[in-house]
Amino acid sequence: MSSNNETNYETDIIIELLEIYMNMILFGRELYPPAVFRERKAYNVPIRVSIFKPLNDYMEKTLLIARELKRQKKLSKVELLVYKDDADDYLESYVFELDHRDFALETDEHLIELEAQVRKSLLNLNGQLKALNKLPSNATFKVLLHTIEAAFARIENNPKLQKHPFVQQIERPQASKCSIQLLPVSHTATVGIQFYVEQYVH
Repeated sequence: MSSNNETNYETDIIIELLEIYMNMILFGRELYPPAVFRERKAYNVPIRVSIFKPLNDYMEKTLLIARELKRQKKLSKVELLVYKDDADDYLESYVFELDHRDFALETDEHLIELEAQVRKSLLNLNGQLKALNKLPSNATFKVLLHTIEAAFARIENNPKLQKHPFVQQIERPQASKCSIQLLPVSHTATVGIQFYVEQYVH
């Protein structure tokens, strides 16, 4: 497998994981009614996938940009931020953190290990989400893509990606947080991955 094909293959895996986990979070934390999700299988585990078009359109546009940033190795974090609808009252932050590496391996050993860890993580995820504090009825969410300014400028000038609204993230108010690991630190051939939730303590 060529280096470019390998990068694209891993990018596809990472983007698929983001989509799976974001759907599972939205379902498990009841940010949308259960009726807008259907059961599917991924990694031989039952998962929930949205059939709600406005949500799916938002996720598709977000993941399209995430894919391009990941391909450029300019995506450091993807964050699903849960907050009250008055915007500055943060409740939870689900962080998918990527550590890009400058080497590649010729075997699938790390991908096999990643798949096993993802499978175990997905089996435990609903229970972990239910153990978190109940969210208020006015809770909502947004997805933040953490990148560098130069990569942001390139994306902003790409006609295929201009339909997505971009904002510069402002500094958040300081708050106490506790962190819970949802996927063990793992890695593919070229990317280290960890996935965790931070709860804001008010």
